[in-house]
Amino acid sequence: MNSRHITHLFLVILITAGTSCNNNDKSNAGVTDSLKTDSLNTTQQSIIVPIAKENDIIDTLNSLPFVKESSQYIDSITNHKHTIAYIIDTTDKEYTVTAGYNGADRFETYYNFTINKKTREIKVQDVISGDMVTPAAFEKLRKADK
Repeated sequence: MNSRHITHLFLVILITAGTSCNNNDKSNAGVTDSLKTDSLNTTQQSIIVPIAKENDIIDTLNSLPFVKESSQYIDSITNHKHTIAYIIDTTDKEYTVTAGYNGADRFETYYNFTINKKTREIKVQDVISGDMVTPAAFEKLRKADK
């Protein structure tokens, strides 16, 4: 079989496949796609944390002295292109926030926070003990280590 016949056969198959996929049957016109409807409802229901709350969390964490210090450090090592980045996750009872440097190769964690949704109490993980402590206690521990 020469290349001209192969090309011709390929075109016939392509045209036949295209016309058979083009379903002009109007009998299914009134049928809705329940999967799409369900997906939209699921997506709308899964929005738990409004953006305003996430911004409030970030603003609050940015006001902590040790976070400001780390943000200034990241700003200086990246030639004023980046500051501290956040990864926010949520459960029924709390927000879990990881703060750090979002580099080209990886996310480098500096701090792990939890914020109670009801009391709005912020806790930060002490790296040495692994305990969740208040920001004030964390500052005391940092100063004691220096």
